[in-house]
Amino acid sequence: DVMLIADNHFSQAERRDLWSLPAASRTAAFYAAWTRKEAVVKATGSGLGSDFQAFDVTVVPDEREAATLRAASAAAGLAPGLADQVVVADARDPVAVSGAIRHAGGPADVTVVCVDVPGCEGGAILATAEGGTVIFFSMATSFTAAALGAEGVAADVTMLVGNGYVPGHAQLALDLIRSEQSVKNLFESRLGDHPGRRREPGEDGHERR
Repeated sequence: DVMLIADNHFSQAERRDLWSLPAASRTAAFYAAWTRKEAVVKATGSGLGSDFQAFDVTVVPDEREAATLRAASAAAGLAPGLADQVVVADARDPVAVSGAIRHAGGPADVTVVCVDVPGCEGGAILATAEGGTVIFFSMATSFTAAALGAEGVAADVTMLVGNGYVPGHAQLALDLIRSEQSVKNLFESRLGDHPGRRREPGEDGHERR
């Protein structure tokens, strides 16, 4: 029972957000939040034995999440920053996703699916331009649904399966956070005051996160 797991391991704010959702949406939201919490403890090095109730992640992706992304770019003084456009849509609703992407100037030449909830294949395909590429980088992907879905809507797209490993991937991720201020801002906004955060000395001897 995912709600029982949430009650035992999610923070008070996360439980409140999860219980506020319609019953049919809670399971997908739970898995999305759990994936984010795992990412935090792995990135900070505190491991899966950490107290998951000691920090918050976003449970309900909505305008709050979009505002966080926009703020991370603005804080770095970048234009456009992390994204040219930030849109809010349910990735499981193909028509809504496609419409939102087109309204923002799409369709996209390359679409990367990293939403760990089922049913996102159709939206990714419809949001991608003819001759474009869809990279499925989620364990929740149904490759049968992706293949049949693309054929069903006559979508001329190349579909790739992402591999989560490449030599030196951990160092690449750390270098990205350290070198791109907007990425660092976004990452730190998610961590907040997480107790597992580590500080390390920079080249000038001062501590850095």
